[in-house]
Amino acid sequence: MIHEVRVKRGKSENKYMEHCSFTRKGDDGHSSLGDGSRRPKSDKVFKAVGAVDELCSLLGVVRAHLEKEDNEIEGVQKNLFFANSIISGYNSKLKDAEFKQKVEELEESIKKIDASLEPLHEFILPGGSVGASYLHLARAVARRAERRVQELDEGGLANVLIYLNRLSSYFFVRARLENKRAGVKEKGTK
Repeated sequence: MIHEVRVKRGKSENKYMEHCSFTRKGDDGHSSLGDGSRRPKSDKVFKAVGAVDELCSLLGVVRAHLEKEDNEIEGVQKNLFFANSIISGYNSKLKDAEFKQKVEELEESIKKIDASLEPLHEFILPGGSVGASYLHLARAVARRAERRVQELDEGGLANVLIYLNRLSSYFFVRARLENKRAGVKEKGTK
């Protein structure tokens, strides 16, 4: 059932409007940043936020296809939400410094996973198990998100950018680990 909602001076006459999944504020093709300013949805900041959001959403698909439940990927999703709040100005740019620790944690995880895998002697083709295939896709989407954020960086997103850069390495080793867990042999490019 569709409810008609009338709005007067920003206040809803319908109590359900307060909890509605849409606001109509973006119907004019503009959206708001953390400082309250409005920009066209085609603005590079929203392209960056959208790319990070796409990656976060893809990780939900990844989690649904992993051989075993994974809290680490969920942690990455939470970090991506935090990154988007920084990018869009809902958190102070100074909060970027908090990502330095997240980068270090990610690097430690990469090293630990990499040490558990056979060394590579050639490039491998993305694929294998369903979970690994989605992790390879996440690697490529992470690189695109990094490029989008790089386009708007003016120095306040250094650690967010490093984090996004490390994510592509993380997803690569995680894809390899997922194939190992699934008993799938990786295929080389030769």
